[in-house]
Amino acid sequence: MMISPNYFVEMHKNESYEQLLKVRDDLLADIYDFEKAAKENKIEHHFEPSPEVIYQCNLEYLGSLCSLIAEKNNEEYVRGSDDEALSESK
Repeated sequence: MMISPNYFVEMHKNESYEQLLKVRDDLLADIYDFEKAAKENKIEHHFEPSPEVIYQCNLEYLGSLCSLIAEKNNEEYVRGSDDEALSESK
């Protein structure tokens, strides 16, 4: 059984921007591996959920994760830079 995209994001919400990029890269690697195997007709169905279901879930996780990455980028770099500039000007 796969988890929901919302729960996936909830599991990672306290991670740093850099940690989220690693999660994104891992998802992309799995997505690319599936797409390569599908192109070469090398997908094996020896387990549940099927590779196709895992692929679909990974795409949904990636979509949801990208929103969280954008939020973390704003928190750690965009707003963080503004906060630092304000405190330095005082």
